[in-house]
Amino acid sequence: MEKKKKKKLDSFDRKLQDFESRLNASKKEPYFNLSSEDKELWRIVIRAGVELFSVFFVSVVIGYGLDYWLSTSPLFIVLFSLLGVCAGVLNVWRMVNPNDKRLK
Repeated sequence: MEKKKKKKLDSFDRKLQDFESRLNASKKEPYFNLSSEDKELWRIVIRAGVELFSVFFVSVVIGYGLDYWLSTSPLFIVLFSLLGVCAGVLNVWRMVNPNDKRLK
């Protein structure tokens, strides 16, 4: 029983040290020294953030315009901001979904 626990702990320690070494190595390297996989990951992260923010911003602006035009208080801002968040999450989900039929 003790040997199993010790093996699990040793395995966990090795995994943790490996992760820490990769984490520390990526912190020290500037962007242009990163591997192509890491650069691609950063591109995806930045694109996802831009997509979420831009869809939300446009939907709030449309909601504000409709509220101003129709003299309704916060009705369309709330409605369009919820729709914008849903659309942004859907766009990011489509971007990172590994089972996307369009990629096959």
